[in-house]
Amino acid sequence: MRTLLVAVLMLASAGVAVADTGLHDCGTRLDRTSALGWCRGTGAFSMDVTCADGTVEHSGTVYIRDGYGLVGASCFNRPQSARIVVKS
Repeated sequence: MRTLLVAVLMLASAGVAVADTGLHDCGTRLDRTSALGWCRGTGAFSMDVTCADGTVEHSGTVYIRDGYGLVGASCFNRPQSARIVVKS
């Protein structure tokens, strides 16, 4: 029993036996007329894309639980920047 407890504690401290909490490994990529955003973990997020004409396009919100999520948004012209927006 003691050996099992030590093994479980070692796995938990290494992050193997514990579920993800929060979002991590988020990023964005700009293409010619669109942007793609992603995150891993547990939570909700969306993405804001600033376009060359100054408009800001918003993606939908993605809810994930111990997984991986993608969002996308398009501009009528070239996207200039994109940022992930974590929802509370």
